[in-house]
Amino acid sequence: MRNDLIIAPIYHLVYFRIRQTLEVFHQCNLRKILGVTWRDRMSNIEVLKRTGQRRLQDIVAERRLRMAGHIIRMPPGRPDNRAMSWTPRGSARKRGRPTKTWRSTFKEDLVDRGVDWNSVRAVATDRHRWRTLAAHCPDKDWKI
Repeated sequence: MRNDLIIAPIYHLVYFRIRQTLEVFHQCNLRKILGVTWRDRMSNIEVLKRTGQRRLQDIVAERRLRMAGHIIRMPPGRPDNRAMSWTPRGSARKRGRPTKTWRSTFKEDLVDRGVDWNSVRAVATDRHRWRTLAAHCPDKDWKI
């Protein structure tokens, strides 16, 4: 049996739990700021509306896209820019190491926003369009 078939679901579960734990921490702090207790029976969406905040995961995705846009707009010779498309030789990773990279997460963010990896450079050169794209929240069930 292949090890990656065993490890991939475990990594996904761990990643999901970390993301969920951070989201719970964020919501807990927002509730403390508002002075809301569990007895008040207020939904997370209502807490976000009252504080004018967004989900932590959406904030992180926006900042990741803004940083990527900055790097993509750099001159092609810069090491930062070359690192965006660089793939190490022998790209197979050691057993047990997570397969999710920054670039794969970035690509997922682009897909969620309807941008193709091949057209990223063209979109990133227009700063206004890129900022609008980065601020776009793709999850329909969490719209505020």
